[in-house]
Amino acid sequence: MRKIVVAICCAFCLFSCTNKKDSQSQHEFTNNLIAPKSCITYEQEMIVPEEYFFFKSINFKELLQELRQKSASKQITAYLPFSDIVCNDEDLQTKFIDEFNENEFKTLIFNEEWELDTELFEMRKKVNSYSLVRHYVRQSEYVGSVQTKSIIARYDFSKLPKTTPADKAFRLIASDVAYEVPLVNNENPEFLDDIQVKQVVKTIVEKAICGNVESYSFAYRDSLIQRTLDEVKQSLGKEIICYNTENDETNETDTLCIDKDIDLKEITGLAFIEDWYLNDSTMEILKDVKGIAPVRTYYHNTDDTQSELVKSIPFVMYLTNHDKGK
Repeated sequence: MRKIVVAICCAFCLFSCTNKKDSQSQHEFTNNLIAPKSCITYEQEMIVPEEYFFFKSINFKELLQELRQKSASKQITAYLPFSDIVCNDEDLQTKFIDEFNENEFKTLIFNEEWELDTELFEMRKKVNSYSLVRHYVRQSEYVGSVQTKSIIARYDFSKLPKTTPADKAFRLIASDVAYEVPLVNNENPEFLDDIQVKQVVKTIVEKAICGNVESYSFAYRDSLIQRTLDEVKQSLGKEIICYNTENDETNETDTLCIDKDIDLKEITGLAFIEDWYLNDSTMEILKDVKGIAPVRTYYHNTDDTQSELVKSIPFVMYLTNHDKGK
């Protein structure tokens, strides 16, 4: 008999469902993730494979070349990894001239402050810092070739004031940048130390199922394929599971149905759609959040004995200051 796991029903609060326009006009931005701020560190792929058509990056090689030139010439300050120690002349020579190979750079590590107001349904991000990550092969006398990853420099903007895309110092470098931020990190658990993951997940799911915000297909968002509230709930795991059992007393088949609710533990990340801006003088990146989507990882039963691990981005919700992604 197929084993059925019944998720514990989740109790959802009502505060995120208060999104009426008449209250918005008098409402001041309030962070519902955690006051006063939520900080998160994550590594982002900057080179997107063609098969991941639903994601989009920036012109990373152009950014990389600009970072290299301005770091080597000291137009901007490059710090050693995870520190406030400035790279000296020898560091800059080694990292950005002698050993620099642009093909070895594929990711950035971001440290950001997140703020989300569920009533206004607007989100703000501030990039406190980002780090250049080098991917290369080193030779070991014991095991031979070893795939290696290391941070060569960090760029800090934490002391700069928060700004907006209207700031003339920033120029748009890419629209509709789409990527995933994992909320589970077994390799670097310290990346999540400064953010309350359960609260973030709970806040997003509450907003999705409260019924006052429209949801659309994430993968085919250009077509604006809208999801109904029932489709949203089902895509998050809410379903009725029925299976048949043999009644030994009556020799008849009985049907047992179980109401499976949404399991917040299945939400393992968030995906974002953003416009990215760059300050050419400081190389600070500004992210204007347009859409947010839950990333769900779960086991799907293919038959009575087998199950497969599935990862999906079932829908995206556009923030009210970027209605339908505009």
